[in-house]
Amino acid sequence: MSTMGATHEGAYRFNQNWAVRGVIAGGISANGTQSVDCVSYTTPGQLGGFALLADYYTGSSGFRVSGGAFVSNTNFSGSTTATAANPIEVSGFTANSGETVSAEIEFTRKVSPILTVGYDWNIGRTFKLSGEIGAIGMGGLNVSVDAPAIAANEVAAEVYNINDELSAFGVYPYLAITGTFRF
Repeated sequence: MSTMGATHEGAYRFNQNWAVRGVIAGGISANGTQSVDCVSYTTPGQLGGFALLADYYTGSSGFRVSGGAFVSNTNFSGSTTATAANPIEVSGFTANSGETVSAEIEFTRKVSPILTVGYDWNIGRTFKLSGEIGAIGMGGLNVSVDAPAIAANEVAAEVYNINDELSAFGVYPYLAITGTFRF
C-alpha cells in the first residue's frame, strides 16, 4: 500500500549495493455523483501510475536510497449541467439551463522524478517487509475548465489564477509499506 493506492512491485538485485524496481500503483479511484448547494456534480477520477526506480543499498544493511521516474495516470474530473432551478456561476458568468461546465485536474508533469529512502527487514529467507518515504516531483497540479464559449475569457483568467496557486504544490508525498515474497 502507498499514498498512490495499492501497489505491485517487481525487483531485481544485481549485487549487495544495487537493485532495480518497477512499481505499478493505483487502486484509489472515485466515480460518483455529489451534490453541493443543490447542484449535482459527476466526479470520476483515479490516482496512480508507474515508477521505475534504481535502489542503492548502503553496506550490508537494509537501508536504501532510491531514485527514478514516475509516469502518472492521475486524473480527477467533474462536470455539472445547469438547470432552470439551479444556474451555475463560474467566475462571474452564469451558465443557464442545459449548459455544462466541466473541470479536470492532473499532475503538471506526466513523467516526474521520484526520490525515496527506505528500509528492508528480511523475515526468514523468502519474506521481506519494507517501508519507504519520499516525494514525487509532480511540478504542481494543472486545472483545465471547459465552459460555454461566451464565458471563455473570464474562465481562462480564473483557471490561470488557480494554476498559479497550485504550482506551489510541486511535490506529492510518497509513503509505502510493502510485503515481498522472494522466489
